Amino acid sequence: ARRCSKGWAVREIMFDPDLPYSEREEWKDVTPVPQNDGPSPLAVIRYPPGFEEVHGYFRAIQQRNETSQRALQLTAHVIEHNSANYTAWYYRRRCLKELAIELDDEREFTDKWARDCPKNYQVWYHRRWLISEIAARKRGERGPEAEEEILAMAREELGYHLECMQVNNDYKNYNGWSHRQFILQQFDLWQEELPFVEKLLQEDIRNNSAWNHRYTVVRNQCSPLTDAVRTREIQFAMDSIRKCANNECAWNYLAAYLGKGSDKVPWTSMPEVEALCGEVLEVAKAQGEFCRFAAQTMAEIYEAKGDVPSALAQYEHLQGEDRIREKYWCWQADLLTK
Repeated sequence: ARRCSKGWAVREIMFDPDLPYSEREEWKDVTPVPQNDGPSPLAVIRYPPGFEEVHGYFRAIQQRNETSQRALQLTAHVIEHNSANYTAWYYRRRCLKELAIELDDEREFTDKWARDCPKNYQVWYHRRWLISEIAARKRGERGPEAEEEILAMAREELGYHLECMQVNNDYKNYNGWSHRQFILQQFDLWQEELPFVEKLLQEDIRNNSAWNHRYTVVRNQCSPLTDAVRTREIQFAMDSIRKCANNECAWNYLAAYLGKGSDKVPWTSMPEVEALCGEVLEVAKAQGEFCRFAAQTMAEIYEAKGDVPSALAQYEHLQGEDRIREKYWCWQADLLTK
């Protein structure tokens, strides 16, 4: 095993995984603490081989409040048994920090877990801490001169998030997106993000996570919204609707900028939206289909105009065509008449 400047490389677990801890010379001074399930446990869990022993030694280490190389290696073994163990990740961070261990190898350690367990919150939280800690150390050592290197690391981390999505063919993982937004916020990289999210939407126009991310990016790039940015985003949504009219994501995105609420403008402020709804409804009718999103938006526009009869007509149409939500559309119609 290779060494780093502060002892054994944290990437490599320095033990024979098949050798029980009770037979390891370096653990002779530790008495494992068994799990206490009470005198009459209702349902005893059948743990896999080695699980109980590893956790027994981990409990003992915690009681001793020991932060050492062997404790660090033990956390890796605990995580191997249960990668969602919050306490193991927390204790690992304590060891890394108190031992002042170089953290580049720790990034490699977490690479495997984020790829193999992309929905594991503990992995992403640990990696978030890791990137922040590396940046803080670099600033402490080199001051402003380290910023370029730190930004390069942050951009590399954004690439790593994309790689995790690609490897797992999962572009809708909340924990991964949350990590990405943390990196963007922490290192002020919002201004570079729009081309990335546009590429994702070109690949999958129904990717709801990408649509949500686009909205977050826009709000962080420009707040309060300018008329030019709002118009650009409304046009982007309309163009997407023309490509795929039954894509709920694009209609929801449109409603994020039109209607009532902060940084929105009235539905009546852009006549081309009403024209688009009419166009979509006509095309759908000609094909013997129906687009409930266009009909709902048309109802919103009529309501904003004060044309209650036309809005009610849309809701009546929705009740007939969208039977699953019939009662909801009936309720919306009732609101107009009260």
